[in-house]
Amino acid sequence: MLKVLARKTHTLFFYKLKIGEVYTKLYDTHHHLKYSFKEKSLKDDQAHLKYYLTKHYHIIEKGLSLPEPKLGFGQPKILDVIEKSTEYQKKYGVDEMVLSIRKTLSEYIIFNENNNFKLPKDFDRSLKNFIDKEGKEGKGGLKYIKKEQSSILNLLEFNNFTKSRVSVRDFSNQTVPDGLLYSAVETAKNAPSVCNRQGWKVHYYNNKSDIAKILSYQNGNTGFTNVVDKLLIVTADAKAFTSFESNQVFIDGGLFSMNLLLAIHAAGLGACPLNTCYPYYLENKVKTIATIPNSERLIMMIAVGCLKSEYSVAYSARNPTDDIFISH
Repeated sequence: MLKVLARKTHTLFFYKLKIGEVYTKLYDTHHHLKYSFKEKSLKDDQAHLKYYLTKHYHIIEKGLSLPEPKLGFGQPKILDVIEKSTEYQKKYGVDEMVLSIRKTLSEYIIFNENNNFKLPKDFDRSLKNFIDKEGKEGKGGLKYIKKEQSSILNLLEFNNFTKSRVSVRDFSNQTVPDGLLYSAVETAKNAPSVCNRQGWKVHYYNNKSDIAKILSYQNGNTGFTNVVDKLLIVTADAKAFTSFESNQVFIDGGLFSMNLLLAIHAAGLGACPLNTCYPYYLENKVKTIATIPNSERLIMMIAVGCLKSEYSVAYSARNPTDDIFISH
């Protein structure tokens, strides 16, 4: 009788688990559809318009960076960028993005002039009217890099650096210096992202009781919660993504997170990445407790602390490269 009851309980548990997984996947889709931007029907939302413009002016940058850019390329797209940028600055003013768009379009004109290509008069006028309104001192367009300056590390040096980064759980009782994690984020933001949209966010917590409360919903910090000095939660804003990009939220967030872990390591601190693999209702609960906007998805938590003069870490073997590298 007890065996039958145990079997039924076991079956019910897995049934609920499967249903929970299905609901969580449905939530993923619902969240993406609710918050992502639609290319042909943009909402009256600053973030949507900003991410849309970032995507489309970056397409112009990519066109300029090709081995042999096509003369006069992308005119309908450029007119759309000008129209929506004008709309954006009327509502929200001129910011770094608008200046970057002007700089990119300025380089587009120079590229065509240097190649003796005459743009259509009306198109050329629209370009110059938009660019000349308030200058073009942004950071968009192209930059030129000499091969010998492309990397300051060789592969062996980088290999040694990445091998020395480990997940640390045994922190000292020292306080992480103010501003050091801000500098790590400043470094990490150089990670690549889809069309350079940079939809990631980092939420920073330094109050011990807040950290303990948030970590109580995470299963991987048992045994070292009390020595965590600072907590970071990396998220990605679904507003930065568009159709068929629901997975890109986690790809971009993961790329940024790896950069951040390496930056924290370079700063001489210890860190431990903590997963946020939650059912949808727990993710929402954590976002409420941690005061994270609803449009953002949790990527990971990162526990941070100062290093002891000597400490122990899990010594995990890495899979052979031959198991990873598949030549075709």
